[in-house]
Amino acid sequence: MDNTYLPRKNYGAYLEPEDRVLHGAGQSTEAFEHYVNALGGNSHPALFMHYCGLRNMPGGRMAALDGYHEAYPDAVMIPQIGLSMTKDGSPEQHYEQEVAAGLHDEAVANLIERLRTYGRPVFLRIGYEFNGQWNGYEPETFVAAWRRIVDAMRAADLRNVATVWCYAEDGVDKEFPTYYPGDDYVDWWGIDVFDAEHMSAPGTLALLKAAEAHGKPVMIGESTSRRVGVHDGAESWAAWYAPYFGLIRSQPGIKAFCYINWNWAAYPMWHDWGDCRIEANAEVLARYRGEMGCGLYQHG
Repeated sequence: MDNTYLPRKNYGAYLEPEDRVLHGAGQSTEAFEHYVNALGGNSHPALFMHYCGLRNMPGGRMAALDGYHEAYPDAVMIPQIGLSMTKDGSPEQHYEQEVAAGLHDEAVANLIERLRTYGRPVFLRIGYEFNGQWNGYEPETFVAAWRRIVDAMRAADLRNVATVWCYAEDGVDKEFPTYYPGDDYVDWWGIDVFDAEHMSAPGTLALLKAAEAHGKPVMIGESTSRRVGVHDGAESWAAWYAPYFGLIRSQPGIKAFCYINWNWAAYPMWHDWGDCRIEANAEVLARYRGEMGCGLYQHG
């Protein structure tokens, strides 16, 4: 087992582990179950992924989150929630400008109620992948919407939420500072990476450098071995997983990652992404288990 990695930076952010990297997975209950079973009990994820849209947010409990804890009663897990203010793949339907104008204050209040009722720590990626052309967010209204949501959480004295400001290396707009709500409004920075080239891309490295300058830990909010998959075994590992975990090991500011354990090929809109389930190839699974045995990672 390779235990070579750079020591972590510690910034004192809410839910930030000291000296370690939170291990997470998703992005469905079925995918999470298969991932957990494949890794075994010693490497149970500390994070599980969930998504919701802000518009028409219902009140009441977050039953989907409770379901994870009921399914894994012996695990200590934190949900990593992607909160959308658009419709995925329909950028013309973005509505963060309406959130900024107060038109969805009731939905924000319902979100706060649900998070308070949930009663456990939460990571919240507000308007995740803010620079993705598939989302349609505009910098000025995105910042205003973010601040309105956070101000509402503070006014309600909601203290169990760590906010994550999430950049997409796939996005066309690399001028991420224009979308930044400010240090006082953001707990963590985030980045989503999918291609092997993303691990060394200028945008990725610039984001990590800027996060360090701002004193913010970084979460890889979404990742999957896109267009590489797992079926080539050692070659798949060398092509994607090695540079992925190499990025995590070499960047002291990365304090959490979430891997999407899906067979993307089963979905027409992602048919060319491949089978990225670690349990689908024995060689990849063995190496992944070995990686998770490294002392760098914090499990659930």
